[in-house]
Formats: sequence, structure tokens, C-alpha cells
Amino acid sequence: MPPPESSGFHEAYLLRTEMLSDQLVFLLGPHRSGTTYLHQILADTGVFDFISYYDISEFPRLLTNHEAGLTAESIQRLQQEIEHFGETRGFDQAPIGPLQAEEYGYLLSRSPFNIYNSEPISNTDFEPLKSLCVIKRRISSSEKLLLLKNPNDFYDGFVRISETFPRCRFIFIHRHPLHVFNSQIRVWRNLLERRNPWFAKIDATYAEIHDNPELKMAFKISLLSGRGLMRVMETLCNTYSFYLNHIQLLDSNRAVSVRYEDLCNAPSDVLRRIIHTLDLPISEEHLDVRPSPRKTAILPEVERIYRANAERIGPYLNHLHYSLMPNES
Repeated sequence: MPPPESSGFHEAYLLRTEMLSDQLVFLLGPHRSGTTYLHQILADTGVFDFISYYDISEFPRLLTNHEAGLTAESIQRLQQEIEHFGETRGFDQAPIGPLQAEEYGYLLSRSPFNIYNSEPISNTDFEPLKSLCVIKRRISSSEKLLLLKNPNDFYDGFVRISETFPRCRFIFIHRHPLHVFNSQIRVWRNLLERRNPWFAKIDATYAEIHDNPELKMAFKISLLSGRGLMRVMETLCNTYSFYLNHIQLLDSNRAVSVRYEDLCNAPSDVLRRIIHTLDLPISEEHLDVRPSPRKTAILPEVERIYRANAERIGPYLNHLHYSLMPNES
């Protein structure tokens, strides 16, 4: 997606891109690891700016809308377009809306539905994101930190992010690998069984799959087959190895890792650790988040594949203080 055209944009881009790095906080973790839950908690504190669905949808026109006074009108139009989708994403309870916090990845080239067939999995071209960050700063009246979430860039991409934005900060969220594996399979099957209007609106690859009956059937069969499940598990094994082999490349004072299970059971304690490690401007009054423990039944076919390959992720389990099975942690 090309950068927007507007008076003075390119001059501002050159001046601000290098200056923005220390104002960016990336929130990364594999799909279904709790990134959305933590993203919403942090966005709700009011101390972050973030990427919204409006920003993604109107990216080529953001500056024009702002300079012409068309922002409110554009937001209202988007609200009318999506209001029949329901109040949530459908496959979970995350709310949707023009101004809801959203993943910046939908602005880039890598789709969640390609993560098991792509190499590298994560994004390699961050120019659209750079442009969006500069625009957000230009049209915002505040100098808040910019919170940026995208699961795709956890798999094998956080080193590239660090090289692209050298002074940025990272929040990594982890969840027991069996639950990640299980939840990915459940959600992908759900999204393939019936067309999700919100996801089709925001993810072109997903819409193309549903528009192609043969491709859709191939995806469905893959997610039901042992070979397909093994491909998902293989991706996760490689991802966890990448994390362990590269996390030490990040400065310890600009990267913090948390566990989804701890966030659900004691959210205030986890938020305090994030704030302390990254020196974030969040006061105690924003830490009143209720515990939200969650449990999901494990699919038998998923557990079989997991148990057969669990030894491969032993170092990752130990690193995060997980036991082999979630109920033993």
C-alpha cells in the first residue's frame, strides 16, 4: 500500500521517522496467545495512542481527511458499513469498531492465513508502518507512546523490527504452547466453516479463500488432517526456537516477557512488571483490572500431535516455567 499523498508529508516523513523509534512499543506473541487481551487492557489505560480500524481502512486518505475536516464523516461511514457485523469479532469476544485498537499487520503484506506456508513468516517491509506512525504523530495532539500489536511479527520477525526501529520497546506475551496450538486450530476451523464478515473486511487473503471454493476446501481438509496439524505444530516449534535463539539480542531494559496465564490470574501484578521494566508512564489508577481466568477444552487430535512433539519445545517450556501439560503449570 503506497504512502499517502498530502502537502508536506514527505518532508515530515524524512524528519520524523528516525525520531519515532523510542516512542514505539511493540506487542508481540503468536496468534491466540493473548495479544488481543493485553492490547485492549493497555489501550484502555488512555496513556497510549494505537492503530485503529479507521487508520487501517483510511490509510491512503488519513492526512487528507484530517486536513479537510473529513475525519468524523469517514468514521461514521465506516461505522455504518460494519454495524451489521455485530459487536465482536465473532470468533472471540474482542469488540470491533472504527476506533477500536487493531493490528498494524493488516496494513502490511503478511496474512495470518499464510503463516504456515510462508518463509519468512513475519513482515520484511515496514515502510507502510513507518508512514502510518509519522501520520499518527502529525495528526495527533498528544505525544503518547504508540502501541503496536501484530502476532505475525513474533514468529521470526522481532529482530527485523529492532533493526528497523532501533530504540523501540517490546512486550512479548506467551501462553502455554498446547493452548496456543489448540486455540489456533479451533479459530481457523471456525473461520473456514462460515464466512466471518469482519475478518473478510479487514483481511483480503481470508476473503479470497472464501471466494474460492476449491481453496477453501483445501484449507478445511488441511486443518482436519494429521499432516495439516503437524504443519501448525512444526511452525510453533520453529517459532519457539527462534525466540530462544534471538531474544538475547534485545536490550533487557527495552523488552519484557509475560505469560497469558499470569495476566488472567493477576493482571495488576503483570502490568506493574511491564511498567517497571519498560519505564512506561502508567499510574497505579490504571491497574485496576479484574482477574479473568479462562479454560478451553483441548481437542484430542491436537493433544496427540502436541505430546508427540513436546520434547522439541522443552527448552521453551523451561524458559517460561511451563510444565509439559497446562494443568501441571
